[in-house]
Amino acid sequence: MKLLLSVSLVIGALALVSSLKCNTCTFRAMSFCWTSSSTQDCNGNCSLTKTFLGQTSFFSTQKCDSNCVPTNASTDNVFSLQYTKTCCLTDLCNGGNSAKVSLSLGLGVFLMWLLKAM
Repeated sequence: MKLLLSVSLVIGALALVSSLKCNTCTFRAMSFCWTSSSTQDCNGNCSLTKTFLGQTSFFSTQKCDSNCVPTNASTDNVFSLQYTKTCCLTDLCNGGNSAKVSLSLGLGVFLMWLLKAM
């Protein structure tokens, strides 16, 4: 019984000491990370901030946030865009696609879309 209790305490201590892994992407739009995308060890919470233009998701940010405060439908003072921020405490819980897109490819796709729209 003492051995089982000791093993449980050690496993619990290791779980507390190990750090959380969060997805990181500074600018995600159209399901692609337009900046460097990676995972990061984190001692706080993982967060996902989504920005909306009307009802449409415009872009999002994933990161490790040591002082994460969830928000629901707050409005940005500069551009009057609405955003929501969620916080979570499990590995890679602030998910999304991990696809990376180069800037030149992204600009090329945008230019093709513009030319087709004209």
